Amino acid sequence: MEQQTFKRQIVSAEISKLRSNFPKLIVGNPNYFGNLSGADFLQPIQQIQGNTHYENLGCLGLQPQFNLLKAVVYINQDSGYSGQLCSAGSQEYVRFYLSFDDGVTWIDQGVTSLNVHDVKHEGRLEYAVEMPVDIKKHSCKKPNQLLARAILSWNVAPPANTPNYTPVWGNVVNAHVLAQPAQSLVLKDLIDASILKEVSELVDVELKIPTTHLPVNYAALERSYNEAQLAPHRFAYPLVQEIMAHPSKLSALQVLPKHLLGEYKFDLSKVIEQIANTDGNIDFEELNCIGLQPKATLDQLVGVLKVKKPQGYSGNLCTPGSREYVRFYLDFGSGWQDMGLTSVQVHDISTLPKDGFNYAVFLPVDLSKHRKPCKQGPVYAKMRAILSWSSPPPANTPDYKPVWGNAENTTIMLTPGVVQQGDKPAPIITAVCGQSVAEINSATGTLTNAAFSDAPFANSLWISGHIGNAPDASSGAAKLKYRLNYSTDGVIFKPVANAFQLRLEQSNGGIWTFPPSVNQTPSAGGYVEYQEDLVAPVQTFVNLDILGVLHTVGDANPYRWLQIEVIDSLNPAISYLSDVIKVRVDNVAPTASIAMDQGSCSDIKVGDAVTGSYTTADDFFGGVSLAVLGSPGGVLTKTPSISTSTGETGTWRLETAGMTKCGYVVQLTSSDRALIGYASGTAYSASGGHYYQPTALGFCLR
Repeated sequence: MEQQTFKRQIVSAEISKLRSNFPKLIVGNPNYFGNLSGADFLQPIQQIQGNTHYENLGCLGLQPQFNLLKAVVYINQDSGYSGQLCSAGSQEYVRFYLSFDDGVTWIDQGVTSLNVHDVKHEGRLEYAVEMPVDIKKHSCKKPNQLLARAILSWNVAPPANTPNYTPVWGNVVNAHVLAQPAQSLVLKDLIDASILKEVSELVDVELKIPTTHLPVNYAALERSYNEAQLAPHRFAYPLVQEIMAHPSKLSALQVLPKHLLGEYKFDLSKVIEQIANTDGNIDFEELNCIGLQPKATLDQLVGVLKVKKPQGYSGNLCTPGSREYVRFYLDFGSGWQDMGLTSVQVHDISTLPKDGFNYAVFLPVDLSKHRKPCKQGPVYAKMRAILSWSSPPPANTPDYKPVWGNAENTTIMLTPGVVQQGDKPAPIITAVCGQSVAEINSATGTLTNAAFSDAPFANSLWISGHIGNAPDASSGAAKLKYRLNYSTDGVIFKPVANAFQLRLEQSNGGIWTFPPSVNQTPSAGGYVEYQEDLVAPVQTFVNLDILGVLHTVGDANPYRWLQIEVIDSLNPAISYLSDVIKVRVDNVAPTASIAMDQGSCSDIKVGDAVTGSYTTADDFFGGVSLAVLGSPGGVLTKTPSISTSTGETGTWRLETAGMTKCGYVVQLTSSDRALIGYASGTAYSASGGHYYQPTALGFCLR
């Protein structure tokens, strides 16, 4: 079993001093450390770029089923993170990019962050962060290969649309990834219908294998893999595993039509012997990084693995291919606990890049029973992940050595929190519209993070959360019933009555599927069923942990107080309540006006300057822009005379030299800071603010 070999670097006193004074130094000179290029920047004082003494990115990969980029961040030191566990600490920012032309151009995918603190720990701590991405699906006949990039920067977010940015503290990692195809044709789609009927009868009656997992044509694989000199004990491994697990199926396999199973030339007995003499082979795949991804609801155990060869994965993208399984373990001091199994689908890809394809896997886990308040100190756990190709690592076997694959070990630290007591339902609201409740000011109800500074909410409020100690519904237990309550005064609460839809994610034996969406229609009392079920082997998760949706349009009250209420399944007269979350609501768009000194619909001569004024106002003013529609040339400028958090007033000027004679429109667009919809960009509508209906005026150039 591979052990962590990290050796902590010694940080010099000079580096430590520069680190602690970092914010003050870059305020005085943004280019103090020489990581910014361009004539507009001041000369650097101290040359530091890409320093990884304190933190660095380890691995980057894509979970193609979920379109999630995940990166593993290493925290290398005990200090240098701006405060102890109960303080605000500091942020490790990671900005993600995708390139569809192998690095020629890059598309910004967004930035996320990880909260870190000064804590004593052995070795290094390993965390994971993620970014949902939107990748169009291609036909399975053409692999959709992309290059991903992640930029780690401590305490300063990498600027948007700057893929070549060099951080002072942090580093840059590139990784080739493979997107999921639009459709994966299975074997039943590739053979004659008459053969399919004959095979299906054998499969359904004797083998009990779903038709989407029909036996691979090993003779065809053997012929295909001969050129690559692929050893039979690799490509025949799935067949051997099936036989070894179910010896009675050997006779059924032997009577399958030869034109389907094929007349392979390899000696099955020798293949079995070679497999018995193989363990921990990482020629084809290797697990490189693991870490804990802290989340407000269910944390995730994350791994990033690399597929190294173009062949050896049981078929191309138009076949089922094969699976890379990863089983996770945690040890909180009393021995290894099996946390569960996950997997990702892989295929033969002839155009595999030199650095291989990097895949991410993850497993949601409920670690709430292990949390402690920050005042009680950090909670550490040892983490282990075992990668095994084609065959799941057996449960409760932490020392298992796979035939194809490897194991990784590390140390993780849980996010501090309230200890969950007993075994009664424990509801908690964790986010509103994708924004953590920790970033909602408890007094004002507005957001306080970098993306939505002092921002209210608007329209529909998507409430995310979790109910601890939910029963195992997959084994027949009744589902919990809960409701979302709201108040407009913080005193009188009533249930939310509107229906909403949930998207589900299900893991069965480590294989992810997506059941049909569930329409949640509240009962007369406002109750719906809790859909999450964390008990293996069939685990059900709710996309984005949505618990309910509150529509606020048409109600002018400026605040909403939110609470989750759960009925005790054994005693319906008893209910359990979450904490109350207060949010500010603003459904009022900005007011705005624009005027032209020459008068609306005036005739202007080409070469003359057109001038005017504008004004816009909103309690949560966001911004204002001016544009001449159609980009006809000319130079348009605006000069604010008053600009505050509640509006902007100023003048504008259009130089018409070079413009053609025609009619034109100057348009004013203003926005506020309200967050509309869900802002994660993964499943529900998202918008940065309330956009005012554009105000415009026209004129003619003669």
